[in-house]
Amino acid sequence: MAEIKSTLELVMERTQHLHMTEEDKRRQADEEFTEAVCRLVSKRLDGQIGMDRFKTELNRLSEMDGACQMRAAVEILRRIDPLTDNSPLLDLMEHGLGLDISSIEAALKQFGERLHSEQDRAVERTRADLFKKGVSGGAVIPNVEADAEWQEKRRQMLETVKEELAPDLVRGRAGTRYWP
Repeated sequence: MAEIKSTLELVMERTQHLHMTEEDKRRQADEEFTEAVCRLVSKRLDGQIGMDRFKTELNRLSEMDGACQMRAAVEILRRIDPLTDNSPLLDLMEHGLGLDISSIEAALKQFGERLHSEQDRAVERTRADLFKKGVSGGAVIPNVEADAEWQEKRRQMLETVKEELAPDLVRGRAGTRYWP
């Protein structure tokens, strides 16, 4: 009569020849650590934990990996969207990680001003185009979002500000870089 094997025994037989290399183990540990940092940042931004708990948990993770603060800064920077309010992200960087965010704030402010200025130009251009077509009046509101030229200009401006938020903008208290 045939021997009945459990699922675990079958899995073990089929995978006994598979071995993780040291590189695979390191990469897996690195990915798990990065995920832990991402979860911690998400919990703070979602309001599930307070700033004190965030700092405590970050310090606990820092004991396992000295690059924890850098990874948290990278995760927060990854979430910055120049078209939205980034106050919670910047607050977390400044008060949670102790980073100087003045250069990031300046870059975002400058982007906002340039965006508003370029959008005003696009509105006026669209208004002039409509006037040439005989459409005018106080009720006419140009739809710049439908303007391909404006969309391309805005895309270029977004790329530029993301380049401005480069590694040298994120520095810690002692001038330490927190960007890969």
